[in-house]
Amino acid sequence: MSFRAAAPDAIYYRVEARNGEEFKVSRLAIQQSEVLHRLVEAMGYTLDDVEMKEAIPIENIDAETLKLIFQWCEHHKGEPIPEYDLGFVPENVVIPGFDAKLMDIDLEKVFNLMDAANYLGIKQLFAVSSTKANIMLQEEERAPQEDAAQEEAAQEDADAENGEQRISVSAYLVDKFHRFLSFFQ
Repeated sequence: MSFRAAAPDAIYYRVEARNGEEFKVSRLAIQQSEVLHRLVEAMGYTLDDVEMKEAIPIENIDAETLKLIFQWCEHHKGEPIPEYDLGFVPENVVIPGFDAKLMDIDLEKVFNLMDAANYLGIKQLFAVSSTKANIMLQEEERAPQEDAAQEEAAQEDADAENGEQRISVSAYLVDKFHRFLSFFQ
């Protein structure tokens, strides 16, 4: 009689998104999620009964976000889990190439990914997606300022060609000047 030991990665769990779409996720990949890992351990899945059990429902995460989550988990399966508390983001987070490519999505989707990573207890993905969101927000803030500076430079160039000179005065100085003049009235 031969006893066949299953490799730890041989078990695949079925996870169901809010809209009913199912995903198969390897045991090693699920270990990246503290929440899912504890859940499957508590449910006592075995290689023999994993296919017979119902899919694990995740009611508040859509299929598009879960797909990204599980792609990330499968790519990073077997990697050590960070020791810091969830919600904490280290100061210097490097976004590896795979993660950067995975998060080449709009800001709303990055926020969904960040929220789902937090909910599922995926520390490293939370840190990376938080960093990505921060970078995107900084770029968003910088873009209008750069556009305004470019428009102002273009206007100054046009004025210079016409022999005009424009002086920009801040609203603060204008207000201060008006208050100063009011003393003499």
